[in-house]
Amino acid sequence: MYSLNGIDSLNQIVTPKIIRCIVMMAIAGSGAVVMLPAIAQAPSRNISLQMAQTSSIVGNWRLVNMTADNTPTPMVPSQGIELTADFADGRVTGSGGCNRFMGGYELDGDRLTISPLASTFKACEEPIMSQEIRYLNALQGAQRYELDDQEQLTIVYQTEQESGVLRFVSQTVRALW
Repeated sequence: MYSLNGIDSLNQIVTPKIIRCIVMMAIAGSGAVVMLPAIAQAPSRNISLQMAQTSSIVGNWRLVNMTADNTPTPMVPSQGIELTADFADGRVTGSGGCNRFMGGYELDGDRLTISPLASTFKACEEPIMSQEIRYLNALQGAQRYELDDQEQLTIVYQTEQESGVLRFVSQTVRALW
């Protein structure tokens, strides 16, 4: 048996990040994927992959609909621009369509509180910037959330300007084992 600096097997160097990369490559690629036995056994080592959970906000979400004061808000049609929110470990990150944002969140039952968000500072076309500002304000006004059985996330928000609903679909790659 060969050893590299005291590492006797792949089990000692396989990390959640490596497993996620392999899963993403398998999904993105068009060829067959061969999993090494050490990687196939990784879940028994208590590695925290995002497993299918209908009761958890944790995951990657893409905004598909925004409603303000019971009126649908038109989304700016633009190729390649997505408004996203990724929830994990008390942190929320994502894209407002132009800039990346980050902040914290807390859950208490179905109550959701999102701390003030920080973001990058790129300039984009006016309609995209206006949509982003509205989206980030809505996130920061989050009051509660709901998950349905079709992996859709609904966040109800209240700001000084308006109240409304954000609807997301899951983008999280679910583990197959």
